[in-house]
Amino acid sequence: MSEELDDIGRETAAMMRTMLQLATLVALRTRERGQKEAEARVKVTEARMKEAREMQIREARDSKAKDPRNTELARMIEKPIPERGVSLEKDRFTAQAEATRMAGIAAAAHTKPVLQYDSPERRMAIAAHLAKMGVAPELAAVRMLIEVGQAQPPIEAVRTRPEEAPAVTRAREQESRGLERTR
Repeated sequence: MSEELDDIGRETAAMMRTMLQLATLVALRTRERGQKEAEARVKVTEARMKEAREMQIREARDSKAKDPRNTELARMIEKPIPERGVSLEKDRFTAQAEATRMAGIAAAAHTKPVLQYDSPERRMAIAAHLAKMGVAPELAAVRMLIEVGQAQPPIEAVRTRPEEAPAVTRAREQESRGLERTR
């Protein structure tokens, strides 16, 4: 009987080893499958993130393309550079051109009526001069906006007195009055 028990024990141990091996194989397969599924989920997530980034880049590119400042910049870049303009180099005709220009200014001064200090005619004359020099129209427009209401003849500046005294003068007057009272 003891031999039978030993045989049963051996067979049981062999069956238990086999079952343990099977359980280990099942666990390994399950783990591998779980890893593969997790890897697949990671790949899908990375693909979605990449698509989202590409979509954001496309949307940003589209919004930049529709921005009026960028379209104006592209138009300005495509526009050919004018031949005439401001140059830092002196050429041999500079003296002759300067003399001609000065003669033209002197002749224009004799023929044109004197312009008022702050008038549309004065601003138009400045704008025409800037355009003749080759200054961009946008810059000339900014200059004209600056010029509005800025010019005064010196006689008018001296002749008219402001209705209210400046704040500094008032403060000095009050200070002197206060000192007089305390003496």
